[in-house]
Amino acid sequence: MANEPTTSPRLPRLTPDELTADQTRLYRAFTEGPRQQQASFFPVADQDGVLSGPYRAMLLSPTVGAALERLGVSVRYHSHLPAWARELAILTVACHCRCPVEWRAHEELARASGVPDVTIESLPTGSPTLVGDDAGVTHAFVRALLEHHVPDDVFGEAEELWSKAGVFELVATVGYYQIIAGINHTFVAST
Repeated sequence: MANEPTTSPRLPRLTPDELTADQTRLYRAFTEGPRQQQASFFPVADQDGVLSGPYRAMLLSPTVGAALERLGVSVRYHSHLPAWARELAILTVACHCRCPVEWRAHEELARASGVPDVTIESLPTGSPTLVGDDAGVTHAFVRALLEHHVPDDVFGEAEELWSKAGVFELVATVGYYQIIAGINHTFVAST
């Protein structure tokens, strides 16, 4: 999958000293919050302090951007789902939405969280090699959700594995990353 373009004519490159007070609060949430922990996989900001990808787009509307930022932090850092399940879901969304920016941002995170290379390499084919029943249940649920119909048996297997609360967290994760894919398609990968 392709790399993120360094510039986008649809998205201003705002440096920290160009931000409004509301934008500065949101900027700090990104640069001083938990996302900074994984900046080695996907930088939060560049050397000039300009936010990366979808974070930069969220500055366009700080009120909505702040709500998305809080949701993103919730699904990434406060969910009870194991990291491998979350990252498998995110890569599945990236494939479904044909979003190379999202793929690139999460491919190494998925590896680091325990998603096997064989799964990562085969996900884009549409017939992934899933290692273990838990991965199969998780992927089947995410695919069904992305196709807008979760049959009772698929829901039941996911509920048995993750609990009803875990299924809700999985749905929220998928929804959040569909929004991020839309932001990436519109603002980040527009060149």
